[in-house]
Amino acid sequence: MRLSRGLFLLLAAQALLVTALPTLGLIIGLNIVFDRYVALEQSVGSTVARNALLRDQLIVVGAVLGAMLILMLIFASMIANRVARPQKALLDASRAVAEGNFAGEFPEVGPRETIITMRNLGRIARSFDRLETARRTWLVAIAEELRKPVATLGDQLRAARETDHIIPAESFDQVDDNVQRLIEITEDLQAVALADLGRLPVNFKQVDPCALIHNAIWTNKRRAERAQVTLEPGMLPATTVLVKWDGARIEQLFTALIENSLRYTPPGGRIQLGLEPSRGAWRLIIDDSAPGIDVDLAQQLFEPFYRATVLPGESVTSSGLGLATAQAIVEAHHGRIDAGASPLGGVRVMVILPATTPTA
Repeated sequence: MRLSRGLFLLLAAQALLVTALPTLGLIIGLNIVFDRYVALEQSVGSTVARNALLRDQLIVVGAVLGAMLILMLIFASMIANRVARPQKALLDASRAVAEGNFAGEFPEVGPRETIITMRNLGRIARSFDRLETARRTWLVAIAEELRKPVATLGDQLRAARETDHIIPAESFDQVDDNVQRLIEITEDLQAVALADLGRLPVNFKQVDPCALIHNAIWTNKRRAERAQVTLEPGMLPATTVLVKWDGARIEQLFTALIENSLRYTPPGGRIQLGLEPSRGAWRLIIDDSAPGIDVDLAQQLFEPFYRATVLPGESVTSSGLGLATAQAIVEAHHGRIDAGASPLGGVRVMVILPATTPTA
């Protein structure tokens, strides 16, 4: 009601000013013209005076109409700006909340209805911000709580393998692989949660990315063989390359990308890891064979828990965190990660990292 009343009073004031001032000007102008007509009639005759009166009347009416139009435009612009300013602020605030920015400004200006709406939107944003912060903190806490028992389970399994010769070694290998996957899922969960909080720790040292690629292939070779997929190096530089990265995080990145490719590459497929220079940076390239992925869905791969397809019999240890972890590590290195079509027929994930991480 107050918004409607205020807008009505504003429009009424505009109408009063736009009509009253030009009308007063028209009366004064016509009065001056008439006085001039009387003086001309006495000096030059009625015919000349009548023509001058008609011309002057047209000039006065045109000037008044022009002034009325200008006043209407000025007042219309003032009213539009006055009404639109708080609405635009409300639109910007709601867009920021919709995009996940809960720490924006919520200026309480404008009509009472707009102020109340902005106030409510601010309360909603603060509630979502508390929930989001709590969610991220819980994820970090859960990952920390999982790490110790999972690591202990791995140690106990290896100790049992050395003392128990009844259980076949192949069974131990399968259980060991599953425990290793639990460890990797826990590390991925922690990395994503810490990245959300802006606290993902990275330790930059000089490393050889080619050596990291060979280490990643060796670490994941048994898993690839079990999936009947060939895991091999692609195009690599012929000489030693030194960069300033966090070697442990990059190996975690490779493991996450290889695990993602293994999930969707059928038996008999191939996965290649390559490295190319790129204007002061390096491109890490992970290619796999068919099936591929729709280019429009490529960026959704980096969302936590996103899966491109639901495969029959897919392992429950496939967390959907792999590429989200990869993106968190890449962002911590001030790099970029993209997904697209691979020349092998599947998906190509390309990671571009600067050779030396920028400093503030």
